[in-house]
Amino acid sequence: MFTLAHLSDIHLSPMPRAKRGDLMGKRMLGYVNWHRGRKLVHRRDVLDVLTRDLIERKPDHIAVTGDLVNLGLPEEFLRAAEWLHHLGPPTQVTAIPGNHDAYVRLHPESGTRHWQPYMQANAAGELLVPTPPTLFPFVRRFGDVAIVALSSAVPTMPFVAAGKIGSTQRALLAEALARLGREDLFRVVLIHHPPLPGQASWRRGLRDAGRLRNVLRTHGVELVLHGHNHEQKMLELDTASGPAIVVGVPSASEAVEGRIPAARYNEYSIARTNGGWRCEMVGRSVAAAPEHVWESERRVLRER
Repeated sequence: MFTLAHLSDIHLSPMPRAKRGDLMGKRMLGYVNWHRGRKLVHRRDVLDVLTRDLIERKPDHIAVTGDLVNLGLPEEFLRAAEWLHHLGPPTQVTAIPGNHDAYVRLHPESGTRHWQPYMQANAAGELLVPTPPTLFPFVRRFGDVAIVALSSAVPTMPFVAAGKIGSTQRALLAEALARLGREDLFRVVLIHHPPLPGQASWRRGLRDAGRLRNVLRTHGVELVLHGHNHEQKMLELDTASGPAIVVGVPSASEAVEGRIPAARYNEYSIARTNGGWRCEMVGRSVAAAPEHVWESERRVLRER
């Protein structure tokens, strides 16, 4: 059995001190928004309690689906790299970027390049699906499980948090899913934005969700994990290889009074059975007063 923990939308706090020259355009609006309310919602103490519980449970692997930072300040990426290191070594943690990680256009050396060891194939994945020059998608294989990591993170105009996969990445994804399917592996796709049409508004959604859905339907996938909407949401998608489960997870740092559970991560137990797969999801949650983490949900997603 392979256990995979999934958390998303870290929005790491506290915010580093910003220089006046850093707060131009979209960053200025985000800075004001942060100090007017978001800093009260995304709390480091909540995140720390949740991640401590995750680490203590010792899953085989951890997936982080984006929005580690807030405004894309260079120091934020360094702090996020430290947080990833605390979560686990690159061999045990896979990360992908979200829209806040592409908040503004940055030279790669100032941004997500600091997380590069967490955003690249392992040897077993590279052997099956070589990583393209564009870096995404990349594949990590762990026995019978293959993780396919996508990037939907693109810089956008103010008040827009949309994402896009693009034709090149979609074509490569199709090839990867087909190859991994022929190997009879349990395929897990990671993406920040919700992958299906209608899951988010035009300002927040994946611009090519319909085309991505077609790729998933045609080539098959077992599990798709995403964040972005800050809510627990589960959908089923019919594919060539049978029903795929699409799961969005709440923010791992969000604490809103009256919303229980607020912050959460999900843990998936994946095992091969006679003629198929069994996948069980356990939700681990913490509310605004983070004394403890509890099991908020347990559900068998697949058993065939």
